Amino acid sequence: MEMPARVVGEEKVKIKKSFIKPWMGIKYLFKKPVTIKIPYEKIEPAPKYRGGFHTLDWKKCVGCNFCGQICPARAIEMTWIEGEKRPHPKVDYGRCTFCQFCVDVCPTGALGFSENYYLTTGGLEEDLELYDWVPPIDPKKMKELNEKFNDYRFPVERIQFNKETREVTYYLRDGSTIQFKILGYGLRPPKPPAKPAAKPAEKNETKPAEKKKEPKAEEKK
Repeated sequence: MEMPARVVGEEKVKIKKSFIKPWMGIKYLFKKPVTIKIPYEKIEPAPKYRGGFHTLDWKKCVGCNFCGQICPARAIEMTWIEGEKRPHPKVDYGRCTFCQFCVDVCPTGALGFSENYYLTTGGLEEDLELYDWVPPIDPKKMKELNEKFNDYRFPVERIQFNKETREVTYYLRDGSTIQFKILGYGLRPPKPPAKPAAKPAEKNETKPAEKKKEPKAEEKK
């Protein structure tokens, strides 16, 4: 037999007033802070750390969507890019839990992870596009940036997306850029844009020549 849970009412809770406790926090003013000033300070990741941002070898990716199916946060969406025969995964870091299940299930080893884990922004609208990375860059480029800066920060400083042309530009930390064009999303290839229907040729309708009225007999005279 289960006993019913009892909740203590507020009127039965005794609150002891104290004039000393509010001043006890002053002692922490003379101690060193425990927090880290991100991104100005860094912590070396632990050995075998596997919670960083993703990398993707575009040549190895076959577009199977195993990564999207196993993702518990539904943070991966397949993206079609101009010039690529197969779709590639797009990772939304606003939803990603960094479980790396997608890396484990990748059959070709195209999807990987890095040691980079710092992603800080100023909170502006254009900065929020960094969380919707389309798609991860090549692991060789990630390794090159890590060797140059060695601070485990996000490799992309700014993302520019043209809504009309659907062209994306990555501005990397070393000053280089990566450009590509998004054609659509999903597993199936996007349909080509429909061509505008040609206007039917206007027919030049020739009006029949009007017959000249013959002058009346009186007018002839």
